[in-house]
Amino acid sequence: MRIKVKSSFFDSFMTFAVLCNTVTLALQKYGMEPAFKDLLNQFNDVFTWLFIYEMSSKLLGIGVGKYCGDKMNYIDGSVVLLSIFEMVITIIMSGDGGNLSQFKSLRILRTFRVFRIARLLRALESMQTIIGVIVKSYKSFIYITLLMFLFIYIFSLLG
Repeated sequence: MRIKVKSSFFDSFMTFAVLCNTVTLALQKYGMEPAFKDLLNQFNDVFTWLFIYEMSSKLLGIGVGKYCGDKMNYIDGSVVLLSIFEMVITIIMSGDGGNLSQFKSLRILRTFRVFRIARLLRALESMQTIIGVIVKSYKSFIYITLLMFLFIYIFSLLG
């Protein structure tokens, strides 16, 4: 199990699944055909189960300690847990005969899956370099912004 989870194929496949899930999330809009809406919901369910499989296989393969040692797994794990929460609430409310329209807002939890796209940053070394430079120089951005506002304020008083 550990070899499978650590393989580049597994990581590439899951990255591809995240990209496909992002596309299916982007296809959702107001006023969709009911058949297309059902198809997108089925795709979202498949992706949820795929991400549950990924998380559980990583937890079993590398262990909880190493899983929590990788900061990107915090995003992945929290998105999976939110997806599980959404699925459970939806199943309870639909099976209970309750008013599911009150919990339609839970679908907004699906949008948090977009944060998984940050997994691409792992694969692109140039993006890691750029983000590293931005993180190291964010204090300079604050000072430059304050200086620009000061100049705007001075010139607005003069103008």
